[in-house]
Amino acid sequence: MSMERYREHTMNVTTVGNNGVVAVVRETTMEIGQPRATGVIAFIRRTYPASYNHVVRNMHSIDAQMNTKRKRSMRGGHLLLYRYTLILAIVLCFSFGIASIFAKPCAVVPFVLSVLYIALSIYNIVIFFLNRPLINILLTRQVHRGVIAGGFINEFYTVPVNATVLTGAIAAFIDPAVIAAAVKRENIQLTEIKVMLYDDRYLRRSKFPKEIILHLIVFIILFILAIIFVITKS
Repeated sequence: MSMERYREHTMNVTTVGNNGVVAVVRETTMEIGQPRATGVIAFIRRTYPASYNHVVRNMHSIDAQMNTKRKRSMRGGHLLLYRYTLILAIVLCFSFGIASIFAKPCAVVPFVLSVLYIALSIYNIVIFFLNRPLINILLTRQVHRGVIAGGFINEFYTVPVNATVLTGAIAAFIDPAVIAAAVKRENIQLTEIKVMLYDDRYLRRSKFPKEIILHLIVFIILFILAIIFVITKS
């Protein structure tokens, strides 16, 4: 494996009493090897939390190198927010809402379901804003669609690093035509750095899901209808 050597000079200036200044120059040498692709194929469910959480999991592995606060995951992607589950919930809300005109206990179903989906939507909205910015800009780079082989939307690379860094920054260079990423760390020893390439399809998964607003509006309307139905005299 071919290695590239990089040097970084840092200067620390200290005032000693009122008499003089001491300047210490430190040189850090690092060797950076050729990157290797380390991605695995992931199956992503067709719900907005599943797509968003895929990005969250990717960022966990990237941010762990920088001791960054872990991102939170959205909820409801395994069952509640599938299209057919949503349609069933809407039908049940409406059907039991109408039934509550004649049998008031039926109102429990639309109230429980609408409150559940309203709370879920609000929770996921809060998670989205708490996680901003989601994508780590230091160790990821967006590339044009087609650059990543196999039609994938993102791929991880691991760059071997042989360096002991006391102060300053580590700059890890993959192919200069593709990506240049750097991690700032102090008083640590690194053996490799994980970086990621992604395209516009991956970027869309990190943006605010418009479905949240649609779900919120629909179930607020169903909640209001449930109130109207239950107070209506048969």
